[in-house]
Amino acid sequence: MARRSPGESLLAVTYTVTTRPSPLQVSQGATPALASVDVVLTNHRDETVVPEEIVFAFPVGDGPGDLTANPGGIEPRLDDSRRWRLEPESDRPGAFLLTPKRGGELEPGEELVVTFAHIQINPAVGTSRLTVTEAVEGGGGPQHEDHPLAKVPAGFTVGDLRPQYLLVESGEGAVLTWRGESGPGAVYTMLHAGEPVDVTRVRRWESPALHQDTAFTLVVEVTVDGGTAEYALSTLVTVARPDLTVRRLTVGGRVALTPVPVEFALDEDVLVRECAAETDGLLIGHILADEDITDPAAPAPTLAVTVTVGGAARRSSVQSRTAARSPEDPGSGLTALVPRGAAVRITRDDRAAHTHRLTWIPFGTGELGTAPEAVP
Repeated sequence: MARRSPGESLLAVTYTVTTRPSPLQVSQGATPALASVDVVLTNHRDETVVPEEIVFAFPVGDGPGDLTANPGGIEPRLDDSRRWRLEPESDRPGAFLLTPKRGGELEPGEELVVTFAHIQINPAVGTSRLTVTEAVEGGGGPQHEDHPLAKVPAGFTVGDLRPQYLLVESGEGAVLTWRGESGPGAVYTMLHAGEPVDVTRVRRWESPALHQDTAFTLVVEVTVDGGTAEYALSTLVTVARPDLTVRRLTVGGRVALTPVPVEFALDEDVLVRECAAETDGLLIGHILADEDITDPAAPAPTLAVTVTVGGAARRSSVQSRTAARSPEDPGSGLTALVPRGAAVRITRDDRAAHTHRLTWIPFGTGELGTAPEAVP
């Protein structure tokens, strides 16, 4: 999955790109390999974004950097065709134009899903790309960014990068496992806080001793006939009682550090809150519908927490479709482990009446404060 946080992009909207299958596999023989590319557009800003137009473009041809030689077979789809229009550009094969209809805008926290289905992947192993060009009202001109799309050999699979334990003690190593094909031209490299490690011959690896929360990225490179597909998987390991790193500390007497849980809720008119964690902790949330929601098609109150560290994001969400069964019923709950320095995004869906509350339980001293970029 390719995702850029708002601070890493010049674009007004955040674009999360995934493929099915992941990674993409090239065509082999007479039967073309079909795939889909999904793009989730999210407005992480505190203000409404009004796109004038957004162009999605894939390279067309038979080469390693191209995605498909048959752009006419791509089927564009929208999850909201009432407010948006998505159609191929007549003078540019492989490009698709997204424009708003009446009411086409993205409120804070709102998402729009764009899908490109039935893509016939060409036979050349390599790394293609999706180029997104965005023009929004008040944006000062079009901006663009590229999202890599790895094309590996037919039958080549890789995935399931995961730590044996999400939480380890300070001074312990993290044990990571994954699955992946072997063979000529395949190279696996583990990136972390230390030097890169060649892990081509193993599918289980223990890191050096950890003293801080650490993000791990497994980079897979597959080279065939001069074309190289590069694909990356990421995960995060949290360290309990990590080493304290300070620039200057002056203590004039006895100090006791006692974490105190803090309860809070989003204001009535606030659907998105961006936070920054000053210490490790747990964020616990509950949401409760005011009345039972029996229609499965009706929207349910939703509470979600996304924790991002080192470019790796973990999202937890919960819905409530039943009202309180007793005065002590807190509703549906979620728990998110939040490492120090993480960016935390809290969102809720208010299309149905509900109550909610959140509890921040710090492991050390520090708040779950408003992120600097979110302060007006």
